[in-house]
Amino acid sequence: MLFAYVSFLGLSASAPFVATLGYVWVDTFQPQAVSYILLNQLPVAMIMGAAAVGGYVLLDRRSPPPLTLQSVLQVMMAIWVTATLVWAQAPDAAWEKWDWAFKTVAFAAFMPLVIRSRVQIEAFAQTYVFSLAANFVPFGLKVLISGGGYGQNLGLEGGNSGLSEGGLLSTSCLMAIPLAVFLASNSQLLPKFKLLPLAYWGIAGLALATALGTYERSALVGLVVLGLYMWTRTKHKIGFGVVVIITACIVMFATSHAWNARVDTIVDFEHENSAYVRLLVWKWTLGFVANHPFGGGFSSYIVDHIELPASSAGPGATEFGRAFHSIYFEVLGEHGYPGLFMFLLLAGSTFLMLRRLAKKARPHPELKWVVELSNALQSGLAVFLTSGAFVGIAFQPMFWYFISMSICLNAYMWRVERAGAQVVTGWRAMAMVPSRSYSPVAEVPGWRQRATGVTEPPNVRLG
Repeated sequence: MLFAYVSFLGLSASAPFVATLGYVWVDTFQPQAVSYILLNQLPVAMIMGAAAVGGYVLLDRRSPPPLTLQSVLQVMMAIWVTATLVWAQAPDAAWEKWDWAFKTVAFAAFMPLVIRSRVQIEAFAQTYVFSLAANFVPFGLKVLISGGGYGQNLGLEGGNSGLSEGGLLSTSCLMAIPLAVFLASNSQLLPKFKLLPLAYWGIAGLALATALGTYERSALVGLVVLGLYMWTRTKHKIGFGVVVIITACIVMFATSHAWNARVDTIVDFEHENSAYVRLLVWKWTLGFVANHPFGGGFSSYIVDHIELPASSAGPGATEFGRAFHSIYFEVLGEHGYPGLFMFLLLAGSTFLMLRRLAKKARPHPELKWVVELSNALQSGLAVFLTSGAFVGIAFQPMFWYFISMSICLNAYMWRVERAGAQVVTGWRAMAMVPSRSYSPVAEVPGWRQRATGVTEPPNVRLG
């Protein structure tokens, strides 16, 4: 792990965007949590983040992406969640969560400045998937061998936070599945060999096994949405439908009675304590924001109190400090109606942007990968927005990374269109003899070319 960390820093000296990939690796894999020497004693995320921003400012400021609504909303969200600290209901806890949540949102807003080309966008996806796989591959293998269980920690990290928490882990795994499927047929970075697609499909399968092995009810909801959305986006609907049906049959026959019993509580919520408590917390949150429309700051759930009615299981009771257990009520309770409006607008506008990109790229065979990545990102976001309705993970990295990857993909298409529009046509084009083909981002010289005075003219065409 120390070698990998140093490698990211070393390679960033010649390719500054690598430090951004290094931050994704640190933020997702979290080597400091499983390392026994050095890395567990250093601010590894801060060092890598400083290297990424510093490398961009000093060496790699070129071809900035177009200003989009999504980029503006990311910045506005970072500012707003910081402003809510002023009236935070639980100041100490609010500062503690702000420390990592703000970094997630702010760095996600920075990433489109650095990730520009197809190779860089793929490297972003590869880094995220493999960093996450380090956590769910061992979990998935243990599930296949001995079965999972609710609350069981079968991954790398201990405790009940981060990716060791079942709701976050299962949602992250389901979001990674469409990305792994995309990489199986579109990877350019790794050497081509026949078994490579099978490796990515294996990663997707282990991600699925991990999600189911957590016994999280939100995982079942997300899995249904993922299957339906991927089915609507694929051209091979019959084949995909057969795979889904076979998978569903295997799940029904292979899962234990404990898994089925837990899933049954989705509809029998009044007799299942945790589900019923969620409803009471959400009701409290609506009453809270009625008096605090700007929210109560990060971790404001600490001040909540709910009344559990008496039942056959026991007398009534009052409980305090129960978590929101929903991305929507989390954002609403912590950052009020302005925060929820920005959050929903960011998610909705990104969906529309991805659908527009896919439609624009579909007529061009050379941009098939744009269509497939757009569909993969839409599928992942659909999982987050449904599974997340029952888990408080609004500021975890995966959502913000998917938004950033979407902005990077939009900027790539914008550069392709701009370069294509600048191509000379007609008799002037016939008089020109191009010496080689160029990528859409070659129109703006990089830091090496600026340092040597060598530039490359654009010569690309869309369509």
